[in-house]
Amino acid sequence: MSNDSRSRRTPGVPRSRFRPALGAAVCGLLVIAFAALVAVGPVAAAGTLFGDDFESGDLSRWSSVAGLGVQQQEAFGGSWGARGTSVDPGGPASAQRSLSAGQLDVTVGLRVKVLSIGGTSSVNFVKLRTAAGVAIAELFVTPGRLLGFRNDVTAVSTTSSTVLPSGSWQRLDFRVAVNGASSTVQVLLGGVAVPGLSTTTASLGTTAVGRVQLGENLTGRVYDMAYDDLTLDRPPASPTPTTSTSTSSPPPAGDPVLAAAGDIACDPLDPKINRTDVNACRENVVAQMIAADTSVTAVAALGDVQYECGGLAAFRQSYDTTWGRLKAITHPAVGNHEYIPSSTSAATDCDPTATAAGYFTYFGAAAGEPGKGYYSYDLGAWHVIVLNTTCEKAGGCGSGSPQEIWLRQDLAAHPTACTLAYFHIPLWSSGTRGELNAKTFVQDLAAAHADVILTGHDHIYERFALQNAAGVADPTGLRAFVVGTGGKNHTPQEVRLPTSELINHDTFGFLKLRLHAGSYDWQFVPEPGRTFTDSGSEACR
Repeated sequence: MSNDSRSRRTPGVPRSRFRPALGAAVCGLLVIAFAALVAVGPVAAAGTLFGDDFESGDLSRWSSVAGLGVQQQEAFGGSWGARGTSVDPGGPASAQRSLSAGQLDVTVGLRVKVLSIGGTSSVNFVKLRTAAGVAIAELFVTPGRLLGFRNDVTAVSTTSSTVLPSGSWQRLDFRVAVNGASSTVQVLLGGVAVPGLSTTTASLGTTAVGRVQLGENLTGRVYDMAYDDLTLDRPPASPTPTTSTSTSSPPPAGDPVLAAAGDIACDPLDPKINRTDVNACRENVVAQMIAADTSVTAVAALGDVQYECGGLAAFRQSYDTTWGRLKAITHPAVGNHEYIPSSTSAATDCDPTATAAGYFTYFGAAAGEPGKGYYSYDLGAWHVIVLNTTCEKAGGCGSGSPQEIWLRQDLAAHPTACTLAYFHIPLWSSGTRGELNAKTFVQDLAAAHADVILTGHDHIYERFALQNAAGVADPTGLRAFVVGTGGKNHTPQEVRLPTSELINHDTFGFLKLRLHAGSYDWQFVPEPGRTFTDSGSEACR
C-alpha cells in the first residue's frame, strides 16, 4: 500500500476497504541476465540488447526473415505473436537480428508454444551466431518434445530428459557466455534450470555473439511453433562488495535460492520516481542487486508490485524497466494495489473493473488464473504456495472458500516436502497493516507443518520467532517474515508483537533464502550504503 496514515485494525472483521485494480492488454518479456564471466573481449553495460513482442504486427525489427511470420491466432500477450510452420516438410521459418557490437555473454528469453512437431529431426527455437553468421550454440526440441542444447563449435548435441509441454505457452531462457574451453551454458524452463543442460566447461571458441536467430533455418523439419516476447539481454556489471553478497559460482545442485520482496514499483507519475530520494522509489536499486546475485534461482514478488493501481501502462513504464529484468524467474503474488480501480494519488492507467487485469496481463500464466491468483510450484526439494489475500476478489479466504479448499488439497498432495507459502497481507506484523485475511490459511499451513511464510504490505522488514497459528512462540512452529522492502517507500513500526525477533523500517533490500533438502538459510541483503542485515538457518519441520 502507499504511505498513507491509518490506525491498526481491530481483530475480528477483515477490512473491506481494499479497492481492487486494473487493466488490460500486453507485456514485453524482459529476462534476468546472469552475472558475467571474467573474460576478454567486447565489454558492455547491463541491459536489453534487443527485444520484440511482435505488437508492431510485422518483423521489421529483424535484419533478415526466411519463412517466419506474425499472426493473431497464437499470442502469449497482446494481439500478435510470431509463428513458424513447416508441414511438407517445407522450408525454413526463422528470422535473424544482427547486433551492433559483439557480446561474449548473452541471455535469450522468450515464450514458446509447441503446436505440433513430427518427423525425425529436432527443431530449433534459438540459435546464436557470430557476426559473420557462423553458428555457436542453439536450443532445440526433439520430436519427442525433449529440450536440448547443441554446441555448434564442437558439433555435439545434448538432449535432456525434460519434456516441453505441448499446446501451452512456456518460458525459456538460454544463456551463453563465450570463454574458450570454459564457456558457460544455462537453460531454464519456467525459471527452473533444466537438468543436464547447464555447464561451465563448454568449448564455444572465443568469437563473440553477433547475431540471434529465432526459429528453424533448416529444411526437412515438420513443426508448427508459436513465439512471443523475445528479449536478448547482456548481464549486469560486476557489483562492488557493498552492493551485493553474490558469488561468481552457480548455486549447488538441489539448493535453489529464492529472492523475495514486495511493495515495489512507484507509479510513473510519482514525483519521487526520479529515484533521487533515498527513502522512496528505490525499485531499480533492489532489482539491480537481485540481478547481480548469480546464485538467485527464482524471485518471489510479494504483492503491490506496481503502484498506484497496477495499470498495464504503469507496469510497462515502471516495473518492467526495473524488476522486469527478473521477469523470467519471477513467481508473483497479487497485492491489494493491483485491484484498485481509482486513486486520489498520482496514478497511471487505473481500470474501474477492479479485476487486476494489468497484473494478470503483464505476468501472464506466471500469475495463476485470473479471478484466482493462487497457485503452487516446486523449487528444488521445496513446495511453494502462493495465495491471494485480497479475499473478495478470490472468492474468499475463510474456511470452506474455494481458495481455502484448494490450499488444503494442495498441502495434502505434498505431505513430505519442506513448504514455503507467501502472500501479500500479513497476519502478523508490527507495522500498521496486519490483518485477519490470512488467518485460516495460516491455520491450515501450521496444521500441515509448513515451514516459512513470507508477506509484504507493511513496508518494513521483520522476522518472527517460530510460532503456532495463534501467534504464540512454539519451537515446533513455523517462521514468518515481512519483506515489504522492494522499493516503494518505508512505513512505520507501531506496536512490537511478542514474537517479533527483529525489525527494521528504513532499509530497502531483499530476503535471500537458500532452500536445502531439509533446511533453509536466510539472509536479508540491504541496499548499498545501509548496514542493517539479518541471517540465520532453520531445519524443516
